[in-house]
Amino acid sequence: MHIEVKGLNKSFGKFNASQNVSFAIEKGKLIGLLGPSGSGKTTVLRMIAGLEAPDTGDIIINGIRVNDIQAGKRGIGFVFQNYALFRHMSVYENIAFGLKLQKLSLEEVRERVGELIELIGLNGLEKRYPHQLSGGQRQRVAFARAIAPRPELLLLDEPFAAIDAKVRKELRSWLKEMVRKLSITSVFVTHDQEEAVEIADEIIVMNKGQVEQMGSPTVIYKNPRTPFVAQFIGESTVIENYSRLKGFNEEVHGTKAVVRPEFVEVFKDNKQIVAGSAAEDGYVKAIAFRGNNLEITVVVGDLEISGYRSLEEEPVQIGERVHLLVHKLYLFDEVATKIVENKLKYDEMPIFI
Repeated sequence: MHIEVKGLNKSFGKFNASQNVSFAIEKGKLIGLLGPSGSGKTTVLRMIAGLEAPDTGDIIINGIRVNDIQAGKRGIGFVFQNYALFRHMSVYENIAFGLKLQKLSLEEVRERVGELIELIGLNGLEKRYPHQLSGGQRQRVAFARAIAPRPELLLLDEPFAAIDAKVRKELRSWLKEMVRKLSITSVFVTHDQEEAVEIADEIIVMNKGQVEQMGSPTVIYKNPRTPFVAQFIGESTVIENYSRLKGFNEEVHGTKAVVRPEFVEVFKDNKQIVAGSAAEDGYVKAIAFRGNNLEITVVVGDLEISGYRSLEEEPVQIGERVHLLVHKLYLFDEVATKIVENKLKYDEMPIFI
């Protein structure tokens, strides 16, 4: 199923939830609608589903404008954040619900539900009720119920928000595998960038009701097109007087810069630095454990800059004097971003052997 959204606008009173939202989704893709709370992503999802009507703009599915087609007749499956399972129905009955509305025979319903129970890995739990299942199991049932009628499009609104971290990580991989196996076009809403990067084929970043950028996770992460994306994606620190940093003093584009920890190396005083002229002197203000590395916050003059340091390297202490090397920055003004490399990090006097 190919989806095209053209110039969608939706307001609730004085609040503009969607402003001229346009994008296209190819058949079979898994798309992440990513943005902070209030960015308009759920409103866009609900308009595609037919649960909200746009004030202006068009929603086109497989070449057909569906604005005036009822939600139940758009061929769409919807998975809600809170599962929305029928509490008085068993697992079997929940999955069979949409099939019965299609007036399939009992044998067809039994066969389809059996396929889905196998697919979601809940064999033997057909007679259980939602309150007898874990959060992850309930979400799998919600997924099965949504795809039971064989929709051409699957929409998921913050599908893992109500699930604990460990199970959420497992379900991410499970969802991606299921969508790929079923080859069903899918759109999911999330405010979790790690989730979007891990699951989505493409990401649509939204902010204040508008689409900021659309692209693969790699493109979104490495080449942010707008100031918002540069600051929202990844762990970023915004610095205003970046030109005082060595190697960036000639840059005049924009008034601010974004620096990510992975752009920065932190060295102890006694460590040899290849690009010594590009290194800054500072002291360690804070140390945070990040699982497979440490995030070190260093004070350089009037700036605070964070960088990663491997657990395998000699540890540093709070207050210790260190060297810091910033490899690159994202510079931005009000409308655009620019990636700038440190001009001094290469040897000024290369040695030829």
